[in-house]
Amino acid sequence: MCIVSIYSEPSGDFILTQNRDESVLRPSSETIETREVFGEKFTGPVDLVSNGTWIYYSQQYVCCILNGAYKKHSHRPPYRKSRGLVILDLLQFKSIQSFIDTIDLEGIEPFSMIMIDRNSREKKILVWDEIQKHTEDLSGESLIVRSSTPLYTEEEKATHKKAFQNLLEKTPKSIFQLQDQIKMLENNKFPTVQSTSITQIIAAGKDINLKFCPILK
Repeated sequence: MCIVSIYSEPSGDFILTQNRDESVLRPSSETIETREVFGEKFTGPVDLVSNGTWIYYSQQYVCCILNGAYKKHSHRPPYRKSRGLVILDLLQFKSIQSFIDTIDLEGIEPFSMIMIDRNSREKKILVWDEIQKHTEDLSGESLIVRSSTPLYTEEEKATHKKAFQNLLEKTPKSIFQLQDQIKMLENNKFPTVQSTSITQIIAAGKDINLKFCPILK
């Protein structure tokens, strides 16, 4: 999983949109839910296998996760913990950096985790490559585009980024339409993997909205 784009304004407002590329056989919720972990409430869709999620917002954070790091890796289960639960561990921490510094990722499959602090407007990506953590501070970036390494080639990643850079009208609707246009369809390379949903989080001032659209098979 997945393709994610984030358009940010100088005011701190942003639009985050994510395609979830996943096995069509893996069950997930058809609606969003608000749950509580570590004494903090979060809202997002739920992965019914791990009981975790791949995207959510809370009072302080907006967070999503992509499969893989910078290079393709071999899938070698069993893993100690699902990445859909690792993403929720952020809710235990008062800052993104304290989470990055503290979280133990030994035995976790590689991932790229995009985190936004709604209070400080900080945007960071934690990349775990199965050996070490890598941190990218993208707080000053007006456009962030990331595509999952196990599923997309470097050329495909570049094509995705260029499409978002060339988007003339940066509205929730136009961004959603572009994400829909580049979604992964049925294919021979990954026979069971397709885009199974598109989720969009819109933050404007203190207001935040999450739109979750499962793609029916």
